[in-house]
Amino acid sequence: MLEEFRPPERVPKSFGSSRLLLRQYRTSDAESLAALLAISYQDHLAPWSPPGMERDAEPTGGGRAAREHILVALDKCEEGSDYRLFITLRETGEIVGQMGLTQIIRGVSQSCFIGYWVGLPYVHRGYATEALVLAMEFAFDVLKLHRVSLWIATGNEVSLKIPARLGLRFEGTAIRGLFLGNKWHDTHIFAMTSEEWSERKAELKSIFVPREITLVSGTADEIQLSS
Repeated sequence: MLEEFRPPERVPKSFGSSRLLLRQYRTSDAESLAALLAISYQDHLAPWSPPGMERDAEPTGGGRAAREHILVALDKCEEGSDYRLFITLRETGEIVGQMGLTQIIRGVSQSCFIGYWVGLPYVHRGYATEALVLAMEFAFDVLKLHRVSLWIATGNEVSLKIPARLGLRFEGTAIRGLFLGNKWHDTHIFAMTSEEWSERKAELKSIFVPREITLVSGTADEIQLSS
């Protein structure tokens, strides 16, 4: 295998900015995840949620379902096929949402899909936009992927504002491309390649990501991605 196609030997468990920390799931997060989903699902996330998310959001038993979700995610993270991360506030540690880099393909496409959600109490604060820029930096600079794609239902106007704000390339519409909220949705596709990221990284970070804390290389599980 060509060297540039190899997965990294060491992947940080967390990374972030001065405001947000994106970190790997922990089994101890189950109750916090269930609580955030319980107050966010019905009036916010339900129309755009994948199958099974409603189970994690159930008021009774949600903690058990959330723990199962976390364990599956940790297994896939260990395999290097998916990286699901909590979006947290660096100052308080609160979980405000989730970011997923999923279906990672090595070799022929060096690609992944990126998806995200932010809990109802934390919307309209720029967290998802900032976290997406950090996730793309992680995808390109740490995982060494060549392409990331975002598939967003055409009716999900809130989520569609984020790739538009970042100026991501629109590639077209997949007819009935995603099954969300118990029905099929036409889906807009946005993408960025590593070449585009190299050209726009400084611009995107300067606008959407608060100043990073200084990186101390190789001394902890967390990495502060460089400017």
